[in-house]
Amino acid sequence: TWLASGITLEEAQVALLIDVKKLGRQPTDAQKLVIAQRCDRLQGQIDEFVRVAVTFLGDQLDEYDKLDLMTMMLDAAELDSAGSSSDDPDWPDNEDRYDTLVKFTPETLVIPLPSNIGIERCAEWGVADLVLQEISLREGQANDALHAIRVNLADKAVLFRTMVRSAKSQARSTRAWARVHSVDKILHLNAQMYSKCRSQLVHLGADDLLAKLRPLEKADLKATTVVADPNACGQRNSMLAWFWSIDVQGDSTSNDWMNEC
Repeated sequence: TWLASGITLEEAQVALLIDVKKLGRQPTDAQKLVIAQRCDRLQGQIDEFVRVAVTFLGDQLDEYDKLDLMTMMLDAAELDSAGSSSDDPDWPDNEDRYDTLVKFTPETLVIPLPSNIGIERCAEWGVADLVLQEISLREGQANDALHAIRVNLADKAVLFRTMVRSAKSQARSTRAWARVHSVDKILHLNAQMYSKCRSQLVHLGADDLLAKLRPLEKADLKATTVVADPNACGQRNSMLAWFWSIDVQGDSTSNDWMNEC
């Protein structure tokens, strides 16, 4: 449960970082307050996680300062991957992003998980078993993210087919696109969760698992009509992204649109 809570904290960091980057250069006082409250809550959770970490990692953690040098690991490099929020229609351009030059940025802190400490260091500390435990948890995290991505893409495809294309007025078109953008935001968040999870699996040396869990490309995150209606005319040669052909959480046997893929 300690490792699982750390992964949950990492997901909260990714979500917060995306929202901070999306504020623009002139956020309102209400927006600043919401972010400040989330930062305060996240910092408290991270402090508690680090306090308990010594129980699992030993006293060596207090002497290990490499994590301090990795403080910005979650920053722009993570958000620059495929499926990043830069593809979000509401995402501001770089020059319009809110300048957050403050020391209190818990969303960029690197927490002491085996994937951040390194497998060699974990072996030296006698906690190599935690590496295997994190790999197992990361596999579940990746599966959850891929499942969510597929659901998001299916929802988006259905919205295009049933609402966007059939909109007969400006008002209906606006409402339809608002729903599409809402799904898009969730889709990009889940894509970021997956990309972060996969990068941590690389640090954990999970090569066999990485052979199945491939990197996401921008083209993979496009909703296509074959998802909404795989039996439609002209879909025989349509190609779906790699993650539609793997069984995630058994949903390929429980969803009609998965059975057609």
